[in-house]
Amino acid sequence: MQLLHKKKTATFFTVTLSLAAFCTAALWQGLAITSYTFPTEKLTAPLRVAVLTDLHSTQYGPEQSQLVTALEQQSPDIVVLVGDIIDDKAPLSGATALFQAIGSKFPCYYVTGNHEWRREDVSTLWPILEEYGIHILSGTCEQITVQGQTICLCGVDDPSSFVNSNLQYNSAYKSWTEQLNACRLQAEEDQLTILLSHRPEYIQTYANYGFHLILSGHAHGGQVRLPGLVNGLFAPGQGFFPQYAGGSYTIENSTLIVSRGLCRNSLPRVFNRPEIVIVNLTPP
Repeated sequence: MQLLHKKKTATFFTVTLSLAAFCTAALWQGLAITSYTFPTEKLTAPLRVAVLTDLHSTQYGPEQSQLVTALEQQSPDIVVLVGDIIDDKAPLSGATALFQAIGSKFPCYYVTGNHEWRREDVSTLWPILEEYGIHILSGTCEQITVQGQTICLCGVDDPSSFVNSNLQYNSAYKSWTEQLNACRLQAEEDQLTILLSHRPEYIQTYANYGFHLILSGHAHGGQVRLPGLVNGLFAPGQGFFPQYAGGSYTIENSTLIVSRGLCRNSLPRVFNRPEIVIVNLTPP
């Protein structure tokens, strides 16, 4: 009887520890670095782009020290912020601390997500970004020269920016595609053209405009993942089992890279660590 009791006790502790380890791994919110390689004939030397998205003003240590340190260790040539860095309800302090920390260290480029446009004080946000040296792309492109190579970096506002009491979604979509068209017209044919756009579900539209690389967020990694089985349970704009929750996707001659984002809030992220995405642009 004593031996049987010991075996049951050992089994109980083994199961308990296994469950604890599983839950810890599933819910761990430590910052991840996810790297992708994008080969292109339009470059003769490698460039590195860091993608930050969906921070929602989450704090990573005092003055965003953890996030900034992780970013500095990657030594990016360009940092792009692809929407919802600012939240509609959380205090601005988490976002402004990031802007202050990185605006003078890296060339930084920003497009809006849906949460920026939910704020009543949205019109006051742009001077804050500009104060910290963050470049805003709003249906516009910038020719960026790094290491003697020039790329075309374009950005569009989130479609929700065009929706108000006098506009239906059809009109909003038209205005949004007008921004896309304006971006494409500014791009030179011989340049690598990168589009920043918050929502990944419009991949077919992006491909129709011929952008070589599209960087997005918004999906939060589908919130709940089971690696190898379910890449995401639910994402806004895509619903259950989203196709573009996080990762690299190719359609026609365009590649879409979706970041799982940086938000840590009341909703649990399961096997879905917040991430900085690094895109290594390389010659073939």
